[in-house]
Amino acid sequence: MAVKKTGEFMIVNRRSKKALQATGLDNGLPVEQAAAAGTDAQLWTAVETVGGVKLFNKATGKVLDVMQGGTENGTWAQTWEDVDGESQLWTIENVTATYKKLIHVKSGKALDIVDMSEEDGAPAQIWESVEGEGQQWKLAAAQTAKKAPAKKVEAPKKAETKAAPKAEKAPEKKVEKALKAEPQKALKKAEAQEKTLVKKEAPKAAAKPAASKATK
Repeated sequence: MAVKKTGEFMIVNRRSKKALQATGLDNGLPVEQAAAAGTDAQLWTAVETVGGVKLFNKATGKVLDVMQGGTENGTWAQTWEDVDGESQLWTIENVTATYKKLIHVKSGKALDIVDMSEEDGAPAQIWESVEGEGQQWKLAAAQTAKKAPAKKVEAPKKAETKAAPKAEKAPEKKVEKALKAEPQKALKKAEAQEKTLVKKEAPKAAAKPAASKATK
């Protein structure tokens, strides 16, 4: 059969709203839940193969597996290199249009979170299939970081220029009085100068000659 591979997605738990992620590059490390961030450790690709699908982790290149090939309730999930084992096969069953169950083929049990925890770091496990939201998962498209909108650069505001205060006009009555007063002052000044000049230049009156006695 032809191998079909999906695009990358996150596996997000309906109850906790957290994403399934790998915890390291080595074989046998547990798989846990953490706040959905779209990191490589939280990105998976489903590859269809005979008997089910394999879920490959982007960060590790390894597949979703169950520790020691266990089939008991509470057996933890892990990542392990692809060995074509039945313990690495899963089926994806629809619960709603949005949520799925991931059923472990070898055990027939559903992927779950230990103690129905909603905390970061809680490990994934397999458990018999029940109706709880802790066994329901959304295969969410990989998140891409959103660019912050560019800030608009505002043109600097022009400094407000205040109009120079207008020279106050002298009241009309004051102007009129000043105009009338000027000629009178000038006239008085001219008269005073003329009197002074006359006094300086006028010749002193000559003394009358004494009457001469008639000669006999």
